[in-house]
Amino acid sequence: MRSSIWLVLIGAILWGTTGTAQALAPEESTPLVVGALRLLIGGGSLFLLIYFQKRLSIKGIPKKPLLISAIAMALYQPFFFSGVDLTGVAIGTVIAICSAPIFAGLMEGVIYKRLPDPVWAISTVLAVVGCLLLFQSGETVTFNFLGMVFSLLQG
Repeated sequence: MRSSIWLVLIGAILWGTTGTAQALAPEESTPLVVGALRLLIGGGSLFLLIYFQKRLSIKGIPKKPLLISAIAMALYQPFFFSGVDLTGVAIGTVIAICSAPIFAGLMEGVIYKRLPDPVWAISTVLAVVGCLLLFQSGETVTFNFLGMVFSLLQG
C-alpha cells in the first residue's frame, strides 16, 4: 500500500481522538488552548515536513484561498472544542460530522448555483442516518443550545 494511504489513515485516527483528548485533558485546559495546541502541533509538523523535503516555496501560492483556509482552520478549533466541551464528545462530534456535508451541499448551491449530484445526496443521507443510529443506545442525551451552535459553526 502506498505511504500516502497510510498517512491519511493515521491522520484520520488522530483526528478522531481530538474530542476525547480534550475530555481527558486537565480541567484547566480551555477549548481555545486545546485548539491552539492542535494547530501548533499539526501545522508545525507539516511545515517541518515541507521544509526538510526542500519543497518550501511561496511562489505561485494563491493568497486568497490560502487566507480563507487559514481563517477557517483557526475558527474550526475553538468552535469544535467549545461545542464538545458544552455538549460532550459524542453529541458535539456527531453534530459537526453530520452538518459538514449538508453545509457543503448548501454552499455548492449558493456559490455555484447548482444542485449537488445524487452521490452527495445519498452519502449525506447515509451519514446522517448513521450518526442518528449512534444515539440509539438508550442513554440520556443532554441538550446544550450554545454547544450545538458551536458544533454547527464548526461543521
